[in-house]
Amino acid sequence: MKFLVAGAGLAGLNAAWELQKKGHEVIVLEANSRVGGRCWSEKLPNGAVIEHGGEFISVHDHTIRGICAEFGLPIVALGIPFDRRHQVDGSFPSSDDLTKTMAKMSDAAARLAAKNGYAISLREVAREAFGPEYESLPYCQKLFATTTCDPDLINGYAVAAKMQREGFEYVEHRGRVMAGNDAVAKEIARRLGDSVRLNSPVVRVPQTKTGVELETAGGEIFKADRAVIAVPLPILQKLIDTLDLPADMVKAIKGRQMGAAVKLNIAVSGDAPPRGVQAPNAPWWSWSTADNGGDRQRGALTAYAGGKKTMATLGLENGAQAWLEQVRAYRTDVTVSDDYILTNWAEQPYTKGAYSMPGLDWQPELDGAFNHAAGNIAFAGEHTHFASLNGALESGARAAKLLTLI
Repeated sequence: MKFLVAGAGLAGLNAAWELQKKGHEVIVLEANSRVGGRCWSEKLPNGAVIEHGGEFISVHDHTIRGICAEFGLPIVALGIPFDRRHQVDGSFPSSDDLTKTMAKMSDAAARLAAKNGYAISLREVAREAFGPEYESLPYCQKLFATTTCDPDLINGYAVAAKMQREGFEYVEHRGRVMAGNDAVAKEIARRLGDSVRLNSPVVRVPQTKTGVELETAGGEIFKADRAVIAVPLPILQKLIDTLDLPADMVKAIKGRQMGAAVKLNIAVSGDAPPRGVQAPNAPWWSWSTADNGGDRQRGALTAYAGGKKTMATLGLENGAQAWLEQVRAYRTDVTVSDDYILTNWAEQPYTKGAYSMPGLDWQPELDGAFNHAAGNIAFAGEHTHFASLNGALESGARAAKLLTLI
């Protein structure tokens, strides 16, 4: 059979790769001039590899770890925990502290849902769990930044249920692909060869009685038997107007919120051990990760802020200098240079945001909305499964499987 895939991020590429391995003909249409989507790596002037987008690979992320093993791409330890962060006063939560804090969130979400139903915001859950001072607590600052969305517009019950621990026992540490996380995307694209067509944004999915058509911004129309749509959420929300989809899919797509995030990757020096440190009295943080030896930072410091409200406090309208000075002022454990790369995902034209979270009208049954095809089309991407590198890859494999089972 002939397949089309819209989007060459990790989700679309993995869908295409799974289909090609089964002997199907595949064409991948990508809007950008590169593959990988929000998985995008680069080198600082000192040679340190940085990630514009997705960075952390959990010990439970078996799909990406399996693909890296298949491709011979080493994963090395970051040397820092993601969920537990040092504070400038020297305090550092234990794993037991984190467990208790997460339990408070889950219990608060359950109480509110029992009284008011599922349409409760993340802010409401945080206030219920921790009281009126919730915004000043390091855990809430971390949570609001990580979800990247306005806490008044995303579903607190869904976040507490899906984000907290992801249903697994808490285990450190996370890792990164040594050559850069986008080495995964580049290797899949290499194996797909000429099947990947860059600079080809899909703008319309015309309805057809037999097969599928995708139309690009250049006016080209591609026809196939079936298609995987793996474009970012804001693009998808515009595309679905030409599709006849089940009600649960429409609700899951239109009700989801796209978040904004910015990363400042800075070249640093010094022999300090790797460390992730919350900014003082602010909902953003920075981290230096381990070199391949594992005992010292590797020459790159990353500052990350999630959510438009937090981003607005950083003075980014005048560039990154004001934020760089804030980082330099509190990260005195490393020598911070003036060499940096700033990535504002809200300004990226082919993603229009960082990643997504369930909106206020989320219901539990919506989590399964993309576990079936819509006629000859299946959907993939972090917004259809889980907001992580691994989640994107898993969603692509799921979409390929759904279409080959029809």
